[in-house]
Amino acid sequence: MDTYFALPNAPQAITSYTAHWLKRQWLGQLLLVKTLDQQHEAITELITQWVLRGPVYLIAAGEWMPQHDELRYSVYKHTVAFNEALDQLILSRPFTCLQLLDLLMEANQQSNPVLILDFLHLFYNPDVDLSLRQSTLEQCCQYLKRLSLSNAVAVLVPDMVGEEYRRFFPLVASIADEIIEQKNPSSVEAFQQGVLF
Repeated sequence: MDTYFALPNAPQAITSYTAHWLKRQWLGQLLLVKTLDQQHEAITELITQWVLRGPVYLIAAGEWMPQHDELRYSVYKHTVAFNEALDQLILSRPFTCLQLLDLLMEANQQSNPVLILDFLHLFYNPDVDLSLRQSTLEQCCQYLKRLSLSNAVAVLVPDMVGEEYRRFFPLVASIADEIIEQKNPSSVEAFQQGVLF
């Protein structure tokens, strides 16, 4: 069910590290990025570039997010006004899929670009009934789509194997305007050679 849309000026539909998804000005589009594991440096750079351009609502749905010192150093490489830049970051960290739904409803009332890390992570929790996780994901997808009509929205989902991933990923893919799949290991240099900003 995965659909891939051709990138402008790109030789193929799926181009690794053509990180045009860093651009925040894609209003009316929901970008879904299938990432590889351990792309932490590239994701930290993504957050850095977004906060350098203004307020960003970051939802860290997975277990990993950049440490404050890492993010501060990453921003410092671009500006000495790193404290002011980091003040642009509005960070939320849900611990359940229901909290994620609440945060998406809250984000819908703001006008900031939204970046969601490891979007499906909370839906893999076996302690929550599968039907509840499924219905909550469907509601989250509705809010994401609505949110993307007025805000720049990028959703990062690590590429995985497993039954639940195969069940849940198509739901998110069905609402995405564009799906980008990263193919190479986490080389920041390769990442930065793409169309970054």
